[in-house]
Amino acid sequence: MPTQQTLPSNHFLSLPPSYAHSSLPESSGTQSHASGGLAPNVASLAAADYDVDVRTGFLPATKNLERLPQDWDLWEDALAAARGETVNDGLRLKGPREKDRLWRQGVETMPILDVPQASLPLLRRAHLVLSFLLHFYVHTTPPSARTTALPIPPSIAVPIVTVSNLLGLPPVVTYSDTVLYNFLPNQPALPVSISNIPTRCIESFTNTRSEEQFYVVSAQCEIAGAEALRLMRRSLDELFLADDVALKRLSSYLRKLAVQIDLIGDITLSMIQNVDPEEFYHLIRPWFRGGDADGPNSLGWEFQGIEAGSTAESGRTGTGATLFSGPSAGQSSLIHAIDIFLTVDHAPTPDEGIVLDAEPIGSSKPNEATFVQRMLQYMPQQHRSFLLHLASQPTSLRQLVASCAETHPKLVASYDAALEALKRFREKHMRVVSIFIVQQARRQPSERIQELIGEVEAPVGELRGTGGSPLFKFLKRCRDNTTKAMIGKPAGPGFELA
Repeated sequence: MPTQQTLPSNHFLSLPPSYAHSSLPESSGTQSHASGGLAPNVASLAAADYDVDVRTGFLPATKNLERLPQDWDLWEDALAAARGETVNDGLRLKGPREKDRLWRQGVETMPILDVPQASLPLLRRAHLVLSFLLHFYVHTTPPSARTTALPIPPSIAVPIVTVSNLLGLPPVVTYSDTVLYNFLPNQPALPVSISNIPTRCIESFTNTRSEEQFYVVSAQCEIAGAEALRLMRRSLDELFLADDVALKRLSSYLRKLAVQIDLIGDITLSMIQNVDPEEFYHLIRPWFRGGDADGPNSLGWEFQGIEAGSTAESGRTGTGATLFSGPSAGQSSLIHAIDIFLTVDHAPTPDEGIVLDAEPIGSSKPNEATFVQRMLQYMPQQHRSFLLHLASQPTSLRQLVASCAETHPKLVASYDAALEALKRFREKHMRVVSIFIVQQARRQPSERIQELIGEVEAPVGELRGTGGSPLFKFLKRCRDNTTKAMIGKPAGPGFELA
């Protein structure tokens, strides 16, 4: 009978796993450079615990619900009434008509319904419906000289806070609501895949094709990102081994990752052909505005009927207002994952800091975080855990590549090629932002748009994204941070917002 062998105490299989203490490392939100006496984290990046599917990435692998069961018809009917059936049939921004006033009055008198807790798809649909109702209510409120937070009636406030607690999301429309849980594939009876891509959305604020395509194109980026996640997972396997054969494979995977990042960027550019910039800026984008949309001096929203310690409480200011941001591409976990994997450092700098009430994850200073870090709280809880898990790798990719620079120059070139592709993606995104936001902010809308929106408000101060960030500074800094991560020859000057 063979003698039982005992592993040495310092063998990695004898050490506690690093993910048992995973957190985003201080200052950067990227991988830790040391294991701290913990075993390397070799768990799969596609683990079910993270709700990341090998076929669909961050998109749900099962079909999104199009309607809640009968018990919640009141919510669904209120949303249908708000949306209407045509472009001109739904509620209007600023609520100028009697129709808008009556809808708001109906919402204010609705009873408080219990939330569905039977399944994750039901909860996702409930959050989508309630958050859309919330934004319809907020943005059909006629403009006034308010000096306090806008009260949100208990009929919306109580259930959305409850659902948000269960999902780990904030009580506001998020990227998850507009994109991840709001699409149907080309063949709805079949699972979404790279060959059965998202082609239509389930809900919208305006019933316009532009709004639908804005969501659909974003979902198509996510399905293309599934292959990028697969390549990252394989790369981490090779990073763990790190012998000559593994490094050659790693170099190959990084080249393929660059191709996939370019594809995601090209899909992003297709916004220009599929979404009308004027409609997006004046008709669609205003519905996304969150409680912090006016910057540091925002009055925010007051969720009525909720108990202290709820999700909404975590976003409160000293005045009782709740300052959550609206949906933003920055809330997509995909680019965050690529940043973390490639060790792109978005650490706070002296001139960049967003003050939060709660201590932010990964902040290098108390109560301060970059926009990138702040967006973590707007992602589904499992996806946040995925990013924390990815960030807990004991040795960063960049650290390994730099250590092999002299012996494996092709690996350095492949790593820089992936970063070049990520830089190109960010420049493509900047082009889209320039066309859809910057240029539109400088122009008067057409007569057709003015008839739908009424008086046009001139932008005050610097332009901000729907996530609350100073738009120009944020996009340029992310692009520049990507360039700084390169180990070989840095990339030259890139696209500048005009």
